[in-house]
Amino acid sequence: MTPTPRTALIVNRTGHAWQSQQVQEPCILPNPRQPDRLVMFYSGVPASNRNTCMIGKAWAKATDPFAWHEAAENPVFHPGDGWDRGSIRLDCVLHVPEEDAYYIYYSGTMDAIQDRIGLAICPVGADGYSDLTPANIRRHGRAPILAPEPAAPFCEEMVSQAAVWREWNAAAARWDWFLYYSYRGKDGTLPGIRLATSTDGKTWTRHFNPADPRGMGQIFVSEPHAYYEWHQILKIGATYVLCMEVGPNRGERWRPVLAVSDRPDRGWRQLPFDTLLQTKWTGVYRDDQFFHVATPAFYRIGGRWLLFMQACARPPSGNYIDGRWDLRVASCDRFLSLPGCDPLPLPGGNA
Repeated sequence: MTPTPRTALIVNRTGHAWQSQQVQEPCILPNPRQPDRLVMFYSGVPASNRNTCMIGKAWAKATDPFAWHEAAENPVFHPGDGWDRGSIRLDCVLHVPEEDAYYIYYSGTMDAIQDRIGLAICPVGADGYSDLTPANIRRHGRAPILAPEPAAPFCEEMVSQAAVWREWNAAAARWDWFLYYSYRGKDGTLPGIRLATSTDGKTWTRHFNPADPRGMGQIFVSEPHAYYEWHQILKIGATYVLCMEVGPNRGERWRPVLAVSDRPDRGWRQLPFDTLLQTKWTGVYRDDQFFHVATPAFYRIGGRWLLFMQACARPPSGNYIDGRWDLRVASCDRFLSLPGCDPLPLPGGNA
């Protein structure tokens, strides 16, 4: 029997002033100290100043990932006093066991639009949660770890939204790190995804893919006039998956879009734009909740796949900029089978 699809509002933007415009970027990890609990990092934007953004935390029982408890002391990470003094936005979070620390990647700026990528590091602490405080979350250095490269062939004016993956390289006896990022520049606004690599997660080397037929150096062929922004990297079986927020036709209707590969550094191909289109989420989709969907992230919790995201009702104008975004979750009770890929989870139940 197919499980009944479930959906829930997990962080309501109206709960606190610091996140009253929108909440976004659900980055969820098992608590390293308490296996029966989950830790979530997320961003919030206040309605009083839509040009700034901060980062908070929440927790849930692993047995009930539909009920989250926001920290009363939120936000726990604020814009700084240097290159990120204008605003920050959460990109991704990794637990690095050998350092007993969380690596928090974020986009920041001196102005209003995040244009560089930074790293903050926080010790896991005694219970994996309580020590996630402004005093303990420390920036790595005074400079971003990835800044735009204006020289050819990159011709970048902005870089943002890092999705970071690492895996053990047995032959070299080291960790290999992969960072997938959005950018703006000669190619346009958020025209696709590029790659940088590292051996320590702190110092990065960007790569230009000469095989990109559009000549942009991206890891897969992107769609013209679409915006590629926040994204998540995960591995399902032997298949690497990028789960991205994409706005076709310059943001006309934001939705999750997938790209897949059998290796992290090459061979990526994008799936059709309507593969995860929210109107196909049988038993889940509602026009007053999921008209625009962004910052999508898959997590397998308790043996069940869930898609976490920010979503909003259709604004009166239809424009996503006018949306009021909350964090939601939807269960994935159907799967997509593709040649050469492990089954990919999809929200909703059988039609």
